[in-house]
Amino acid sequence: MAFSKIAVEELSALHREPDWLRARRLHSFGIYEGLAVPDTKRQEDWRQVDLKGLDLDAYAPFQQPNGTAPASAIENVGATLRQRGTSPAVVSLSPELARQGVILMPLAEAARVHPELVQRYLFTGVKPERDKFSALHAALFSGGSFLYVPDGVTIDDPLVSQFWSAGSGAAVLPHSLVVAGKGSRFQYVDEFLSADRQETALASGSVEIFLEEGADVGYVALQHWSVKTWQFANQRFQLGRDSHLKVVDVALGGQMARMRVEAILEGPGSSADMKGLFFGTGDQVFDFRTLQDHVGPHTTSDLLFKGALRDRARSTYVGVVRVEPEARGSSSNQANRNLLLSEKAKATSEPILEILNNDILRCSHGATVGPVDPEHLFYLESRGIPHPIAERMLVQGFLGEVLDRLPVAQVREAVEQELAARIE
Repeated sequence: MAFSKIAVEELSALHREPDWLRARRLHSFGIYEGLAVPDTKRQEDWRQVDLKGLDLDAYAPFQQPNGTAPASAIENVGATLRQRGTSPAVVSLSPELARQGVILMPLAEAARVHPELVQRYLFTGVKPERDKFSALHAALFSGGSFLYVPDGVTIDDPLVSQFWSAGSGAAVLPHSLVVAGKGSRFQYVDEFLSADRQETALASGSVEIFLEEGADVGYVALQHWSVKTWQFANQRFQLGRDSHLKVVDVALGGQMARMRVEAILEGPGSSADMKGLFFGTGDQVFDFRTLQDHVGPHTTSDLLFKGALRDRARSTYVGVVRVEPEARGSSSNQANRNLLLSEKAKATSEPILEILNNDILRCSHGATVGPVDPEHLFYLESRGIPHPIAERMLVQGFLGEVLDRLPVAQVREAVEQELAARIE
């Protein structure tokens, strides 16, 4: 079955969704049909993206239910949600958190049980009109999670959602919707995983997070799709007054992985700390687009994206810091650092400043692309450390600044093991 209205209705029926959500899906599919695949030569936002080889008709619209997600124990977390394709999710939420009004459940279930919350926020940040892939996601998102933390609630241990791909040849489009009430504090981790590293898929794990006044939220996204996956993902963070956001993005999978990460600092006094890490091997291609949009006054943002590439892997980073006319007293920094571990690896970086208010505290950016520092290598080798080990130590040290921000020990250890294997 190709992408079609029939597929949209079949998927909506599979999840027993309410009529309002089915109608929204069909509306988005109409947008999808009316949009062309982005023109990579004429559309500035898609320039430098290579879509040759992508055949949307080659993918089934969603994965049929075919088993449950792996159930390995995750320690020291407040709650977990596990999904595999369109199969029913397994949720573990403590009675204490439920008593405080915390909601963590599959998005489709939340649309039935809490329609007033889901309707208010769903796709108001990541809008289907943006491009053909966003419209496809809004029409055929399959699974995903809904997290709501009421006003004033503090959750000490991280909450974790895992979404597993369920096989080759289909679209995998989970959507995370998170609402942080006034003064709430918590950390949330999304993992996007493929059990088979060679399966083919069209994937998009898109995220919308809304921070009400004074909320303090940590968010981690770990993308570990197969190396034959086309990924088009969006993350959008809406920050209210005096709210604080800490984001860590880790990208390891994908044949071509394109991600937009956007922090909209609307509330006065809000702040966003954005970190990213990627490691490409073989012929992997990463494409990152970031936006730090200072809308309200006295807002602060700091961004650091670090990556390493070997073999023939390539990366593109385009980051925009925008200071809107009303954003007086803003402070922003943006940095992109790239390590090239082979002569054929390639990284390009394009930091951009758009400042529409001169009454700011700071607005800076920087980018570097190059090999491991030869002086640092020489220093280690002169003390008897073999070249491969010295290089590995320097790469691990380079990426460690971001790795140390992962709040779940098992997630951090899994990423460290994966990186160690790639560095060898």
